[in-house]
Order: sequence, then C-alpha cells, then structure tokens
Amino acid sequence: MHSCGDDLHFCWQSDATCGTNAAMPPPPFRNAPIRVQRIRSPLTRAAYALHSGTAYLLVLSAGTVRLGAWNEAGIEGPRLWWRAEAAPTELLAEAGTRATLLSIPDLVLAQSLPAAQMGETVRQALRQDLSLPGADNDRMLPLIDGLEAELSAGEPGAEVAARYYLALVLTHVWRRARTELLTQGTTAEGLAERFVLLATQHARQHWTVADYARAIGVSRDRLGSAVKGATGFSPQAYLHRHLIREASELLVGTGTPIGTIAFRLGFADPAYFTRFFSRAVGVSPSRFRAAAKRPPNTESSYAAWP
Repeated sequence: MHSCGDDLHFCWQSDATCGTNAAMPPPPFRNAPIRVQRIRSPLTRAAYALHSGTAYLLVLSAGTVRLGAWNEAGIEGPRLWWRAEAAPTELLAEAGTRATLLSIPDLVLAQSLPAAQMGETVRQALRQDLSLPGADNDRMLPLIDGLEAELSAGEPGAEVAARYYLALVLTHVWRRARTELLTQGTTAEGLAERFVLLATQHARQHWTVADYARAIGVSRDRLGSAVKGATGFSPQAYLHRHLIREASELLVGTGTPIGTIAFRLGFADPAYFTRFFSRAVGVSPSRFRAAAKRPPNTESSYAAWP
C-alpha cells in the first residue's frame, strides 16, 4: 500500500508500483480512494469538488464554508458536517477557514461497519445529511490523523487498522447525531429516529412502548404514528423484530447455549424465549440453529459421482 499524490488512497498492494499479486485475494478497497484534505486558512476563497458516489465528513474548526454557490447560506465553525452521497457540487471555503475534509467512497462506507444491528443503526443515521455543533471536534481530529497515518504508512496490518479508525470516525459521527436527535428531534422523522436509537440501548431491558414514549416526551399514540410511518412497523413490532434479529445472530454466529442467549437478551425464562422465537420465526431456536449450520446437500454434486 502506498499513497498516490497529495491525497491519500487505499491501494492495498504489496509493491510500490501498484502492480497486482495473483496470489493475494482482491483487496476490499481497491479503486476506492479515501482522501484526507486539510484546509489551512487560505488567503482567498477556495473551492473543493464533491463527487457523486462519495460521502463527505467536514470537521470545521473555524471559518465559513458554503455548498454550490457563494451566495448560499454558510456553515460556520466550529461544526461537524456530514454529507451523504448526492449530486456533484463544490464545497466553497472562505478565506481564513480551517477544516479537515474526509471523502469516503460508498463502497468503502458499506464495508466499514459490522453487519450486526449496531452497524445497521449507524448506517441508517448516516444516510441523511447532518450538521452538528462542533464543541468536541478535537476528539474527532486524532481519529482522522490516525486514519491518515495508516493510509500512508503501508505497514503490516495497515488495512485492518485503517478499517478500525474509519469505523471509530463513523461511530463518533453517529454518537453526535444521536445526542442531537435525543435533545432536538421533534418532527415525526426525528421521533422515529430517537425511538430507533433508544431501542438499540434498551430493547434487552424490555422497555414497554410507554417507557419509550415517556423517555422521548411524547404520547404513546404520537410515537406509534411516527414509528409506523418511518419503519412500517408498530413500536412493539419493531422491538420484537430487533430482538429476533439479535437472537438469530447469536444462534448462528456463536455456540452460546440457548438458555444463556435468552438471559443475555433480557428474558428471565428460557422457555418463554423459546415460545417467543418460535412464534416469530416458525421454528424453535434449536431447530433454527441446526438448520443454519447444516452442511449443504452434496449427494448430486460431481464429488459424489463414481
């Protein structure tokens, strides 16, 4: 891996000329450059191209930036700004602006978070544009510095380290968005998002829908309408779906005893967990696990021929 030009790229190859190595599997981020650009107090206005198929994170320490045209309303620092993939445009920085711009291709973004429920929660939050107060931007910058160092160093394990740094960056953005939503989100979409974020934390505690409505500060009916409109599920159905998904991942991905899984998911009675799972999925947890781990039928394969 090496850097190509002033911008840093993921180029997961072992030689300095970016040649191919037939013995190695295709690296996940090939042809998908991540770029770290530093905006350091330009003396005049400066423009930075934003491309389609890419998400952007701007850590704005000071100054003002605009999107698309100089007469557009400006974003003033300190600010943490996330732009999900959209039409190409320009980021315009006023003189004296200090910021760090991180560009993340969609391919890299899709591969940088775990497939578990937590990763999906972060992905959902990052599908929308975000503009967040930048009071703690100093916590974000060291993560980007670490990512930049791994992209440029080319040391053993750099790909793994870069993945973790990027996951930390994205998780930090999600945390900031979550805090903002929990304190500011009052629209139907905001209420649904707050419910989803709280469900990630409290589903295993088996909060009632009334508990969620109380925590968010709305009536149960209003919460139900908002969640149904945003997710297609009632709050209760969403919570059950969340628990079933977690149970399925534990049953397939671990050897944890079913009784222990039940307790881990907040069920005081393993027998009740078995009934709950069976009603939702159509088979018991033990049969679900056995079916998931059963090897494919090879009787008609070429290997079975005499």
